[in-house]
Amino acid sequence: MTRPEPGPAVASGVHRSDSQAPRRAASSTAEYSGPPPELPGVEHRYVRTSEGLRIHVAEAGPSDGSSIMLVHGFPQNWWEWHRMIGPLAADGYRVLAPDLRGAGWSDAPRGRYLKAEMAEDLLAVLDQLGVERTWIAAHDWGGPPAFILLLRHPQRVAGFAGFNTLAPWLKLDGPNLRHAWAYYYQFPLMFPRIIGSPAQRYQRWLTRWSGGGYDWPAEDAEIYLSRLRDPARAYAGSQWYRTFLTSEFLSWSRGEYADAHVEVPLRWVTGLKDPAITPVLHHGYETYASDIAFEHIPDVGHWIVEQAHDLVLERLRSYLGH
Repeated sequence: MTRPEPGPAVASGVHRSDSQAPRRAASSTAEYSGPPPELPGVEHRYVRTSEGLRIHVAEAGPSDGSSIMLVHGFPQNWWEWHRMIGPLAADGYRVLAPDLRGAGWSDAPRGRYLKAEMAEDLLAVLDQLGVERTWIAAHDWGGPPAFILLLRHPQRVAGFAGFNTLAPWLKLDGPNLRHAWAYYYQFPLMFPRIIGSPAQRYQRWLTRWSGGGYDWPAEDAEIYLSRLRDPARAYAGSQWYRTFLTSEFLSWSRGEYADAHVEVPLRWVTGLKDPAITPVLHHGYETYASDIAFEHIPDVGHWIVEQAHDLVLERLRSYLGH
């Protein structure tokens, strides 16, 4: 069920409104305005954070089912998980797929986009929708804010599955320093004009490079990239990278979260054709966790959720005990 975005005067809480046919991006010059794309069984809801920001959530499945939150990466939005939402809902899970602050159909304010603030947005989703505890699956930039939610509010998270992503446990040891060259691609993304340019050539090249040759289906690509042609969202995306490179990288490397110890299950699945997020970056994670496992998938790149969606769904079902 597709819902249009409520106007800015709507009061805080959970928002719904009447159905409206969506408009989807169909070309590189498509409109970025309009409601989210339809997906059978999905209801689009909007919650307000304590800061007054509106966060969009695609929800499916029974309201009394065990919850799983699916957190997208960059430059994607909730649609990244659309192949998993229906099957998990059919299994009886309450599926929540939020758009992170600045992405998709959530608000895109001016600001730094600290991942800790984005973690509090995810907490607001749980609070507003009455979810006491949830499993979380995250990809790419969805990983750090989702993981910080786990670290700051461990009673709210039953387990974490990370797909080609990181925790805020960075180490400046030899292997990681030798791998630092792979982060060069992030520097152009500090500039909104590159992210939101009409042709988005850099984004399209980056998709193929980080995917190890894999490219998104055309419809998926336009649902993702058309939203970033909105100047506010191009700015937001640039801040995800700028704040990490100028602030969070150093604070995380200095051990901002090094005192944490995680008791719930942690599962890391990494496609080995990803040139940036590689297993070397997970070195030492086991010292912070009681129950952790790593899996490496050959012939799959960074966009594992799209490229190996059947594998990702099977892994999620196994983690959830279905």
